[in-house]
Amino acid sequence: MSADAAGRLVTLVRRKDRPMCVMLPGAGGGLNPYLRLASHLGRSHNVFAVRAAGLVPGDEPEDSVAAMADSAAAAMAGRSPALVFGWSLGGTVAWEMCVRLAERGIRPDLVIVDSSPLPRRATEDDDERIRRLILAGLGPRPDEHTVARVERAFQGQVRALAAYAAEREYTGRVLLLACTDADDGISGRATALARWRELAPNARTATLDAGHYEVFEPAHLDQLTGEIDAFVGAAP
Repeated sequence: MSADAAGRLVTLVRRKDRPMCVMLPGAGGGLNPYLRLASHLGRSHNVFAVRAAGLVPGDEPEDSVAAMADSAAAAMAGRSPALVFGWSLGGTVAWEMCVRLAERGIRPDLVIVDSSPLPRRATEDDDERIRRLILAGLGPRPDEHTVARVERAFQGQVRALAAYAAEREYTGRVLLLACTDADDGISGRATALARWRELAPNARTATLDAGHYEVFEPAHLDQLTGEIDAFVGAAP
C-alpha cells in the first residue's frame, strides 16, 4: 500500500451533508474521463475519486488489484460510501474494495462499467495502444517526469490485471454495464458477465451503445447516466 493513502482521496463535487460516491479510475489513473459523470452524480451525492498510486513524486505504484483495493478503502479514512463506481481497471478495484467494505457490514451500491473478473489476456500491441491513449490524455507537451510516473503506474496496472481473478461474492446491489465494441482487453464479455453474475447475486445488467473508450463522451453520457439513475433510484 502506498504511504499516506488518505491523501489520495480527491474531492470532485461536495455540497453539504449528502451520500458519498467514490469513483475508481481506469488504467493510467486519469480522472478527466470521469468529470462529466461526476458533475451529474453530484446532483445527489458528494463525489470523490481515489487517485491511483504512483502519480505524484515519492509515491510508489501498485502492481496488484488487492493492494489497489486496500489503499482505496484506506483513502476513505473510515467514511462509508453509498455508491461506488468503476470503469475498466477501476471496476475490478471497485469490486474488491466493496468486498472489503462488506466484511465491515458496509454494502454500497456498485456500478461496474466494462470490467472483467478474469485475468487479462493481452498482447504487447494491445498494451502499447492503450499506453499511447493514456499518454495522449496528458496533453501536447507533458512534463517528462509526469510521463515517467504514468508509465510506471500503467505497467504496474497491467501486471495487476494479468494476475487478477475475482473469487469472493459481493451481496450488495450491483449494476454491470457492458460496451458493444471489440473486447479492448476485456476477457470475453460474455464469459466475464457470466462470472460476475456468479459472484453478484443482486446484480442487474445492461448494454451501452458505446465503445470502451467512448462511454463518457457527450454523445453517450445520457445513456450511461440514465442507467445509473434508474439503478440508484430503484427499490432495494
